[in-house]
Amino acid sequence: MIGVRVLRLWALAAVACAVLTTIQSDAGACGGFFSRSTIEGPRRPSLAYEQTLIVFDEQKQRQHFIREVAFKTSNEAFGFVVPTPTRPDVGAVKPSPFAELRRRFPFQRSFVGTRGKGAGLGFGSGPPPAGGGVTVLEKKTVGSFTAFVLAADDEKALASWLKKHQLVSTPEADVWLAHYVKMKFFYVAMRYNPPKGGAKATGSVSAETMRISFDTPVAYYPYFEPNPPKGVSGTEQRMLELWFASARQAVPVASRMESNVAKWVRPMAEGVQHASARGALESVLGTDAKLLPEGELQVQTFIDQKRSRSGFGDVLFVAKERRALSDEQKQKLGPLLPILDPSLIPGAKP
Repeated sequence: MIGVRVLRLWALAAVACAVLTTIQSDAGACGGFFSRSTIEGPRRPSLAYEQTLIVFDEQKQRQHFIREVAFKTSNEAFGFVVPTPTRPDVGAVKPSPFAELRRRFPFQRSFVGTRGKGAGLGFGSGPPPAGGGVTVLEKKTVGSFTAFVLAADDEKALASWLKKHQLVSTPEADVWLAHYVKMKFFYVAMRYNPPKGGAKATGSVSAETMRISFDTPVAYYPYFEPNPPKGVSGTEQRMLELWFASARQAVPVASRMESNVAKWVRPMAEGVQHASARGALESVLGTDAKLLPEGELQVQTFIDQKRSRSGFGDVLFVAKERRALSDEQKQKLGPLLPILDPSLIPGAKP
C-alpha cells in the first residue's frame, strides 16, 4: 500500500507548510572529500560560505542549481559530491551572478551570527550501472575542478572509486553515500585540480560558479550531509544565502529526526519575496538567461546560519498553495518522498 502512504504524505506536507516554523538549531552542503593529509590536518577546505541560486521550471520539470564555491587554493586534491535525483548536466557560469543577485534581490533583514550548540537560523531514474558498481557518465573541466557525473548501485564501490580518484572517503561519508545509493540517486563529484608544473598554491581564497541541471517534479536542495570525521570539529561559522526563482511561491521543507521520529520543519529563514522579477533576472544571468522558465517569475530569498545540519534531511521546495495532483504527478512525486519520510527508503528500519 505504498501508493496510499505516499499520497497521504504529500497531502500532509502541503498542509503542513502553512504552519511550520523556522527551526533554531545547530548547521557546506553535500559531502566533502579530501586527501588524507587534509583530513588529518588542522585546516580543511570547506563550503563555510555558500551562495546558491535555484531556477525551477515547473512546466518542464527542470531545475538549475547554481552555486558559487569559495575555497582556499591548495596543493592537495580535495572535492565534494553533490547528489541529484536524476542524471545531471554540469557547466560553468561566468560571470558570477551573485553580487548582482544580492543588489537586485536583497534579503532586507538583519541576521546576527549565533554561538553555541543549538543556535542558528535556519528519485532515481535511468538504468543502474552495467554489472554493478560505479559508472562514469561524463567527465569535464569546470574552472579549477574536474567534474565527474556518476551512477552507482553499490556504496562500497562508490567509496572505493572516490578514493582512487584522490577523494578520500571517511566512515561518516560512507554512511552518507549509502543513503543516496539506496534511493538510486546520481552524483556530481567535483575534484579540485592543484596547480601544475610545481607551482605552489598561495592559499588565497578563490571562487568558482557552477551549474548543475536535472529533471525533478519539485525543486530539490541537497541539505543532508555527512558528519565530520572523528576528531574534526564541525561547528565552524557558516552561512548559506539562497535565491529561489520560479513562477510560484514555494516553501522549503525537510525532515528532522528527533528521538528517532521524523518531523517536518523549515530549515531556512525566509527573507523577502520579489515579484515581477523576470527582467532583473535576465539582466543578472546574461547569456544564462536561457535557463529561465517562460512567463513571469518571482524570487524568494532564504538564509541559513546553522553550524551543523546533523539530524536534518534534504530539502524539497513544496508549493505553498494547495492544489489537486493528477495520477501522473503523483507517480512522479513518489520516488522523492523518502526525502520527507526516511522510513520509505528501501531497506530502512521500520
